[in-house]
Amino acid sequence: MGCACNNQDITTEKNNEMEENNKSNNDLKPNNIQNNYFIINGDSSNKNLDYGNNNNVNNLKSSSLMIPNKNMGNDNVNKLNNEIIEAEKDMENLKNDNNKIKANLEITPANLSNTYQEITTDRISDMEFNELLIQYPILVDDDIRVEIRNPQENKIEKTIYYGEWDINKNVRHGRGIQIWPDGAKYTGYWKNDKAQGKGKLYHADGDVYEGDWVNDKPNGYGIYTHSDGTRYEGEWENDKQNGKGKEFWPDGAIYEGQYKDGKKNGEGKFSWSDGAVYIGHFKDNNINGEGTYIFSDSRKYEGSWVNNKLEGKGVFSWPDGRKYDGEYFNDKKEGYGIFEWANGKIYKGYWKNGKQDGEGEFYFPSDKKWKKGIWKEGKRVKWIQNSEEYF
Repeated sequence: MGCACNNQDITTEKNNEMEENNKSNNDLKPNNIQNNYFIINGDSSNKNLDYGNNNNVNNLKSSSLMIPNKNMGNDNVNKLNNEIIEAEKDMENLKNDNNKIKANLEITPANLSNTYQEITTDRISDMEFNELLIQYPILVDDDIRVEIRNPQENKIEKTIYYGEWDINKNVRHGRGIQIWPDGAKYTGYWKNDKAQGKGKLYHADGDVYEGDWVNDKPNGYGIYTHSDGTRYEGEWENDKQNGKGKEFWPDGAIYEGQYKDGKKNGEGKFSWSDGAVYIGHFKDNNINGEGTYIFSDSRKYEGSWVNNKLEGKGVFSWPDGRKYDGEYFNDKKEGYGIFEWANGKIYKGYWKNGKQDGEGEFYFPSDKKWKKGIWKEGKRVKWIQNSEEYF
């Protein structure tokens, strides 16, 4: 049993980050040379040019030629030549910065407004959203600036999100509710456009997962409740049960132990509703390896298992004192084994398909003697004693 979150992909298409250029346009203006130069072959209105304008920065050198005033002295000319060089460096740096911004704008997928659109919906109420804000405190462990926006519909996936957004990146970040067209719903924390932190996912089929999320998948501790009442409480990794966990069934059965990749793996304890209990090793959801099974009528088996069946060496005991110590195959006595009765009788020999079969020895407590014999399908066919046969 996995969270099955792959069927309800919680991630929408991300908007690429747009870097902001925080340099002051005024710092980049070579105001100290504007009074010593005049502009020809260009628009004289560019005298007070705003260097933060992309078009002006890109066209300045080609459309406007700056030359020194003829009335200026040689020293001033040299000084101004140096200032020209510095100003050109400033303009080149500014051009590079603006090209970076332009490139980022171009790779942003049509901006947020083209991916999401604000809508009016009754599928997420203000009351429900306010309850979310109460249940999940505001994040204080990051410096991301967020704002609450009205319900937004993803035009491609037709999902609806109501909650907090990262102002700079225009992605879901903080607390929010998202619903899918099939009725599935997630409420909880988001980080960088993915479910992350504490959250609750309601599947369309009625299953519910509540717990920790990392990168849109259950990771950490969480509780998964099936629509039929079956419930898992424990550790998760990458959308699957991994680590320690506990599982409950509607009929009262309980498993507590290790999980790996969504299955019972490792040491665990399974308690059935009829009182039977198994304590031991599991593999791929089955009893495999060494373990002890106590039946509801107090019978007990201690030994090896293969795919929920007795196989290998083990000891089976009954409440009335009987005991078998030997080999099993496919849930039945097979190979060599010793069977003891409560009245003191003992058989030690070979078994097949759960019955004595082959050569064996039988102990009679009344005369305290052993007799050798041959058995076939659980029946003695003859005695063998001192090379003589007894029937």
